[in-house]
Amino acid sequence: MSSDPAYRYALYYAPEQSDPLWRVGCEWLGRSPVTGDPEPDLLSQADADRVKLTASARRYGFHATIKAPIALSGSVEDFLADVAALAATVKPFTLPQLRISEEDGFTALRPVVLNDALLSAGETCVRVLDRHRRPENAERAAARARHCTERQKALLARWGYPYVCEEWRFHMTLADDILPSPLRAEVETRFAPALAMDRRVTSLCVFQEQSPGAPFTMLARFPLVVQP
Repeated sequence: MSSDPAYRYALYYAPEQSDPLWRVGCEWLGRSPVTGDPEPDLLSQADADRVKLTASARRYGFHATIKAPIALSGSVEDFLADVAALAATVKPFTLPQLRISEEDGFTALRPVVLNDALLSAGETCVRVLDRHRRPENAERAAARARHCTERQKALLARWGYPYVCEEWRFHMTLADDILPSPLRAEVETRFAPALAMDRRVTSLCVFQEQSPGAPFTMLARFPLVVQP
């Protein structure tokens, strides 16, 4: 049975819930994708600028995109089964050190360097799970292609998203724009302890959007386990 076409599903990296980076990321954006509830830290500060600048990032939840949101061509059960099977073939690996970056007009955590394990895992997930993707309608695909390079247009036509393969840029969005100096200083202070820690990628997460514009919530987390 096919999935509800209004729903979209994405494959994300999200830190383990025990990782201080997960806690500080959710607190900064003001929402937990696990519970769907607002984080009291944001509500208590009543910071209008911060609320405005994090609006889109808050809707998607604290994450790094691996397979961008897609409507499914088949059932969600089949999709989740394939994600679980894929996770069982990927060895846990070290995540490169992250830094606060203001590239491309928005503020995000990005790796200081990209390692082969991260690049390989990202490309494998895009390719293996693409059979579940329901193609976008022509109008939406054309709108998405307007600001793409020729290579990105080719990737969009093949994979339904322009920022994959060599165009993929691992990032965890903190704000939808460049932060003003006071908020940038706050981000640096808040995130510094978590960013100083080493961490490994040990799971893949599926997030779900139940209607256009709805907040994404975490549907499932699959551990990376290599079968003997």
